[in-house]
Amino acid sequence: MVITRTREELYKTLEEFSKRPGKLALIPTMGNLHDGHLSLIKLAKLKATKTITSIFVNPLQFGINEDFKKYPRTEKLDIEKLKKEHCDILFIPSSGEEVFSKIEKVKTLDSGNLGSELCGKIRPGHFDGVLTVVNRLFELINPDIAVFGAKDYQQQILIKQMAKLLHPKISLVKAPIIRSKNGVALSSRNNYLSKKEFEIAANLFKCLQNSVNSYHKRKELNEILDNANSFLISKNLVPDYFELRDSELNIISKNNFKGNKVFLGSITINNIRLIDNIEF
Repeated sequence: MVITRTREELYKTLEEFSKRPGKLALIPTMGNLHDGHLSLIKLAKLKATKTITSIFVNPLQFGINEDFKKYPRTEKLDIEKLKKEHCDILFIPSSGEEVFSKIEKVKTLDSGNLGSELCGKIRPGHFDGVLTVVNRLFELINPDIAVFGAKDYQQQILIKQMAKLLHPKISLVKAPIIRSKNGVALSSRNNYLSKKEFEIAANLFKCLQNSVNSYHKRKELNEILDNANSFLISKNLVPDYFELRDSELNIISKNNFKGNKVFLGSITINNIRLIDNIEF
């Protein structure tokens, strides 16, 4: 695996790899890699012959009350994991200037109305920061394919909308959610939970499953959502939101929608926020 830390090193490596046949797949991450991230690389290798992972803790997506400096950075472990997955290139910029020339002068992209709903309501400006950095990585790397996880459902929809406008030649691939044995979606944030809290967190996935079952039984949507919130609270989980949307995240108001849809939930446990969803 070739490790690049500057734009110059990145461009030089990409130029060498461009001489090899096949497509290039990008897996953008903020590091602290777990099996969910590694599943993205496995999927990327099925779709392309060359893979590049980026590790960049993006300051633009951290809000006022979110500590950018405390985000876990596990570079040595991450590198070992990527080598085991036979990732071809790692771009781990030595500073923000290797991504953005001057971070304080970056013009952020606007995530629009959807960017201020669901997770965006809780984290104002977060998705503007996500879109800005993903757009920049697309500009720097110019991949054929980019892989994103389905756990961050709202994020991948917004990136898809942005890419359609600014990078129509890049094919986006959505990777399925990877779960622990108790059903909790894998996330770097799980590391902050105690063993007991981790078991309690499994009730979010149970709640999503129950809601899908209730929908199939033709229960009223308001009743399903009320029951979901009551169930989460009864398990000592604080619901940030629990909603039903269509596959493009348009609001569904009644239990008569025939197309693909998704229940999305966000809960807080001991000041740690976890998200999950089920598509059906």
